[in-house]
Amino acid sequence: MHDVVIVGAGPAGLTAAMYCARGGKKTLVLGNTYSSQQSMGGLYENYPGFPDGIQGIELSERMLAQAQKFGAENQTEQVEKIVPLSNFFRLKTENWQYEARTVILAMGAGHRPLGVPGEKELTARGVSYCVHCDGALFRNKAVVVAGYGNGAARAVLYLANIAGKVHLLCTREKLVAESVYLERIKNLSNYTATFGAEITEIQGDDFVTAVGYKVGNTPRTVKADGVFVEMGMKPNADLAIALGLEMTPGGYVKVNRLNQETSMPGVYAAGDLTGGRLQVATAVGSGASAGISALQYLG
Repeated sequence: MHDVVIVGAGPAGLTAAMYCARGGKKTLVLGNTYSSQQSMGGLYENYPGFPDGIQGIELSERMLAQAQKFGAENQTEQVEKIVPLSNFFRLKTENWQYEARTVILAMGAGHRPLGVPGEKELTARGVSYCVHCDGALFRNKAVVVAGYGNGAARAVLYLANIAGKVHLLCTREKLVAESVYLERIKNLSNYTATFGAEITEIQGDDFVTAVGYKVGNTPRTVKADGVFVEMGMKPNADLAIALGLEMTPGGYVKVNRLNQETSMPGVYAAGDLTGGRLQVATAVGSGASAGISALQYLG
């Protein structure tokens, strides 16, 4: 029996683990820190304490090491079901099951798909949701970034150093991103953009060859070897929904922002799973709050 089991190994989960383990509780983190959005996010310039920025993967490794220093354990298994019992919880994975007196949910959020023909069929064959994972495959090739916000801006900047051509299909009338990104994009020589684009399909047989879209009622096509989808995030909330937790209208886990309590006693949630700004810094803060609350709950 663990005192605390944390589902998710991103910044929120690892911060909660550090607090709980440091507080003397038997703490287990279930999840692979290398698959977190933080680990795949490239260089972070806005996380405090690192004036020159820090790579997401390094930040994840440091957070995990700090939690483990205080005694937290980590298993890379994925939780498939959480069962609330009389005074504890049973968490089932594919090969094992664990028991805990309290649970902290920190499964994060995943990339929202375009939902157009060809996207699913060509995923991993030119369609990608991670520039830092797959960008190097498109050196000197033509790529499309589909999106509208900071994620799209960061993708454009990263890919411009690798690809021959980068075309942004912005689904809004302008790119809604931080000014520092917008200024850097202005200086790119291999970048073009279409604004107000409605993406209609991704074309290709074995691999991506083009992207179909409309501006107004006018259909257009842009040739591309790859498509990087940056359409925002959606919460990885299936476990929370199955557990019967109260959710927000946007599909996030509803929490008391003062202590990260969910609608079920003994269950806390933190990070991108609960909505908000979707930043590493805010995930860390909510993870700390959830960890402190779990310690108080356990007494």
